[in-house]
This record gives sequence, structure tokens and C-alpha cells, in this order.
Amino acid sequence: MPIISMSYDSDRRTFVKSVGSITAVAAVAGCLDEVGGSGGDEFVTMATGGTGGVYYTLGGGMADVWADDLDLETSVESTGGSVENARLLDDEVEVALMGESAIADAVNGEGDFEETVPLQALHGTYMNPTHVVVQADSDIETFEDLEGHAVSVGDLGSATETKAADIFEFYDMDYDDVDAHEYSFDETTDAMLDGHIDAGIYAIGIPGPSVDELFTQADVRFIDFPEEDLEAISEELDYYQTHEIPAGTYDGQEEAAPNPAELNTVVVNENMGEDLAADLTTSTLENVSRLSDVHQSAESFEEFARESPTEYHPGAQSALDELGM
Repeated sequence: MPIISMSYDSDRRTFVKSVGSITAVAAVAGCLDEVGGSGGDEFVTMATGGTGGVYYTLGGGMADVWADDLDLETSVESTGGSVENARLLDDEVEVALMGESAIADAVNGEGDFEETVPLQALHGTYMNPTHVVVQADSDIETFEDLEGHAVSVGDLGSATETKAADIFEFYDMDYDDVDAHEYSFDETTDAMLDGHIDAGIYAIGIPGPSVDELFTQADVRFIDFPEEDLEAISEELDYYQTHEIPAGTYDGQEEAAPNPAELNTVVVNENMGEDLAADLTTSTLENVSRLSDVHQSAESFEEFARESPTEYHPGAQSALDELGM
């Protein structure tokens, strides 16, 4: 399966795009199973998400910061999202962004994971609201109204698809109740613009690039999640909490949109050396201002640094203590 690699060229201070395969990435990463302290010739690969999402955008910014700050060779892999990231983290990449529920499943060997994945947290990052977008003149007002319609539920293995499945189950629905399509963020936006689907689900930080494109090019809106439903989702589904997409976040969005959301976390394999884990954590959190210029979701890194569904890597724990977080 082809993937896009953004390799950092320290001489030119730019990201260089290339196309490779997971096999090729594994060959490189396999030589770095036990990554120690930072500096010198070390190479760190970060698994992110689709190119139309915030994982990919922020991941590129973080890799840039690490390359400058820690003298590391870095790359960012575009992936299918949280579930794939956990599997890659097992032996093919060093760092990944993941949603809370996928992390919990991975460390416990549940859900999409037949075996446990030895991952630990560096720090929490930002909330991932569930954007459910329909045409402005659609008869779809609530999640239950999706029944019988063509819906993008997200790329298989992504945080979006995981959340979509959870919310369908909450409403006693499943994908058989809709015409389900497993599209990436960009594919979802294209399908909405082309009229091939009636609704698109995006679990994405705000503002989400692909959602922004859709609101800019079409007359669309969010569905409504009643307050009592949001309260019940937060009570019944682990790691979910209500989060609001503020009015004006997207072009033509006149009202705030409360929705189910969960936290994203930076995770690593537990075998990572303590020095490197500490350095990555410190470098990221000391460069929040710079990362906020890449995407505004980074503004919440300090707020959520100490929130994680799994234990912290010892190196990250030390760094957070030293930073007073």
C-alpha cells in the first residue's frame, strides 16, 4: 500500500515528499527498534492520518520542530489514522497520534486489536469533535435521520470510523441501516461536493482542513445532537465528552455545534529510550506557540498535556514534571 513520506532535509529546512511502501518504512524503522537519546544521526518517524486532517498537518509541524530543536532526521507518514497508527507503532514507526478510545483498545487488546500493543503516552494534545455534515436543505436533522441515506463513516481504522461505529451503536443502529462508505477526509469532501453521499462524518480537530474546504465550496450545515443525547453518550461511552464547535469556525456556520468528542494523544512504543521520550515531550511543549502557527489545535497542548487514557512513558513523565505540568 503506497504511503506518502515527508522527510526532513536539515540542509534545506524543508519537507521533501516521496512515495514509498510500508515495507520500505519498516526496513528503516526496524533498524531503530531501541531508540535512545536524541541528537546526531537518529531518525524518528511519526504516524499521523489522512492529508486532509489535522493529524497530518500538526504532525508535520512537530517533526519540523524536532528536526530543528533536537538535530533529528524526521519523517511524517500519512496513514488511515488511529488503528493503523497503533499497528505501525508496534515495530515500524517511533511516534504516533491517536484518539483515546483507540489507545485504550490497543493497550488492552480489545476492539480492532487481537493482541495488546506496548504503547505509552508522551502527552495529550487537543479534542477531536465529531463533525457530521449534511447539505443545508437536507431533511437530515439528527443522527437517527441518517437511516437510509448514503453516509461516509470514515476511513477504515481511522479515529473517525471508530467514533462513527460507537455513535451508531449508541443509537441502536449499525452500518446496515445506511449506505455506508469508508472514505478518507478528502474523499468525503469530494463525495459531498459531487452529491454522491448525503452526509459526511469527520472526527477532526477544529478547524479541519477538509471540512473547511466543504463549507467554503458548498451550502452545508452540521446536524443537531440534542443535549440529553450528548449527556448520555458521555456517560455510556468511555472517553467521550461534549465539545462545541464555536459559531463562525467555518464559512457560513452561524450557530455553535455541540457534539461528542474525545482527546488525541501523542504515543510511543514503550521501548523508546527515556532520554528521547523526554526530549520529544519537552521540545513539543516548549514550542506550542510555533506549532499554533501550523494549526490552532496546538493551543490546547498545555491544557491537555496531563490527560491520557494510558500510562505515561517514564521519560515523558520526567519531562512533564520538570515543565511543571
